[in-house]
Amino acid sequence: MKGSMRLQTEVLIIGGGATGVGIARDLSLRGIPSLLIEREDFLSGASGRNHGLFHSGGRYVVSDPEAARECIAENRILRKIVPHCIEETDGLFVSLPEDSLDFRDRFIQACEEADIPAYLLSRDHVLSLEPELNPDLLSAVNVPDGAIDPFELVLANAKDAENRGAKFLLHSEVTSILVEGDRVKNILAKNTLHGEEYLIEASYLINAAGAWADRLLKLAGLRMAMALSKGSMLITNQRLANRVINRCRPPSDGDIIVPNHTVSILGTTSVRLEDLEHFEVTPQEVSLLIEETSKMLPAIEETRLIRAYAGIRPLFQSEGKGDDRAISRGFVLIDHEKRDGIRNLITITGGKLVTYRLMAEKTSDLLCRKMGTDLPCSTHLKPIPAMDAPSNLKDRLKASGEAEILCDCELVRTDEVEKILKEGGVKDLQDILHRTRLAKGTCQGGFCIYRLLGILNEMGLAEGDSNKILRGFLEERWKGIRPVLWGSSIKEEELIESIYKGIFNL
Repeated sequence: MKGSMRLQTEVLIIGGGATGVGIARDLSLRGIPSLLIEREDFLSGASGRNHGLFHSGGRYVVSDPEAARECIAENRILRKIVPHCIEETDGLFVSLPEDSLDFRDRFIQACEEADIPAYLLSRDHVLSLEPELNPDLLSAVNVPDGAIDPFELVLANAKDAENRGAKFLLHSEVTSILVEGDRVKNILAKNTLHGEEYLIEASYLINAAGAWADRLLKLAGLRMAMALSKGSMLITNQRLANRVINRCRPPSDGDIIVPNHTVSILGTTSVRLEDLEHFEVTPQEVSLLIEETSKMLPAIEETRLIRAYAGIRPLFQSEGKGDDRAISRGFVLIDHEKRDGIRNLITITGGKLVTYRLMAEKTSDLLCRKMGTDLPCSTHLKPIPAMDAPSNLKDRLKASGEAEILCDCELVRTDEVEKILKEGGVKDLQDILHRTRLAKGTCQGGFCIYRLLGILNEMGLAEGDSNKILRGFLEERWKGIRPVLWGSSIKEEELIESIYKGIFNL
C-alpha cells in the first residue's frame, strides 16, 4: 500500500493479552522471530479485566474436569517460574446450610481424581482461619487457590520476550487481511493514536485476539462460533479475607471472593453479550453480587465498594450449549490449514489466565510443526525475571523510605513512574496505569492522577490538552464508580468533584 511503512517478520501475533504475549516469549526462547500487534495497550481485554484468581482447578473440577486438570498442572508450573506474581493464599470452598453436602462430597472426590490437593476442614477450624465467614457455615474444603497479578504477569513476560528479540507494536489495529490462494499474504494496520499505516508481511499469522478472534477472522473471510460472556465484578475498599472464598456448589453468580493486594474482588456474573465495545455493569448485577457474596462474608453488606468492572470471556461455542456456564473453560487451538485451507494461519482462544503458558506452548508447537522444525518448549523451565518495582504492599512500603510518593493508596513512588516514562514506550495515561499500581487503590485515582499529569507536563510528555486528558480519565473512572455510588462513596465522590471543579475548572 503506497505510503505505508513496510514491516516484515517470521511470525505475526495479533493480541496483547496473556496468551499473545506468552506466545511471543515462547517463540523467543525457541529462537523464532515474532512481532506482536495490539490495537490498544497490553492487557486491554480479558487479561486485564478478571478477578485475579490463581486457579487450582477446583472451580471447574466437577463441571469441567479436563479444564481443572489443565489449571492444577499450570498452577504448579507458575509457582516455580513466576512466584513474584503470585500470592499463595490457598482457597476455601464453603458449604452453607442451603448447600448440598452431596455436592461437597462429589467435589472432594473430583479433586482427588484430578490430582488437586483438597482436604475437609471443620466449621470451628475454618472460622479460626477466617473469622468474617458466615458462622452458620457447615464446613469448608481447602484447595491450592491463590491470587495472581495479571498486570505484572503479562508485563514481565513481555519484557523477557523483548529482551530475547521479540518486537511489539502497540496502539495499532489490524484493518485488513489479504489472502491469496491458500496463504495469508500480508496485513494492513493503522496506528490508533497518530494514524500511521503499516503493511506487514509475515510467514505465519497467529490470531490470539481473545474475544475479538472471530471479528479478526472475518477480515480473512472466515469465522468461528463464539459465545461472548460478560463477567461483572466489584472491588471493596479493604481486604475482607486472606484466602480465596468459593461457594461449594455448581458454578453460579456471586460465588467467589478473591483477595487482591489491599482489596477484595467479588465475582462474578455470566451474561451473554453481543456488543464487544459497549457494555456496562448493571444495578441488577451489583445487587446480585452483593446479595450472593454476603451469604459467605456478611461484612460485605456494610463494606464500601470502590469500583465495578466487567470483562468478556471468549468461549468457544459448541452446539447445544445454551447456558454459558455449561461451555468449557478450556481453550481451542485451530489450524486453519485443516479447517479452511489457509496454510499459515492459527487461532488460539478461550482458556483461563492460569493456562496462558500452556496455550502458548501448544500454539508454538503447532507452528513449529507447520514450519518443519523441531524446537522444544522451555517456558515451563525458564523463570521469568521480576519487574523492577515491587508489586506487593509490604515490599512497596519497605522501598518507599524517604522517597516522594505519587499514589498514597498504593505507595507508588514518583521516581518509579519517572523511570517508566524515561524508558519510553508508553503512549497514553492508561499505559502508565497498566505498568504501575497507580489509581488502583481506594480513591481510584482521584488524588494521584492530577499529580501524574504534572509530571507528564514537566517532562514534556503530555500530548495535547492536559485538561482534556484529565477529563477523559475522569469519564472512564466514572463508568466504574457510578454503579456502586451510595453511602460514604457519595461523600468521597463529592470531595473529588469539588477538587476537579474548583482547581481544574472541569
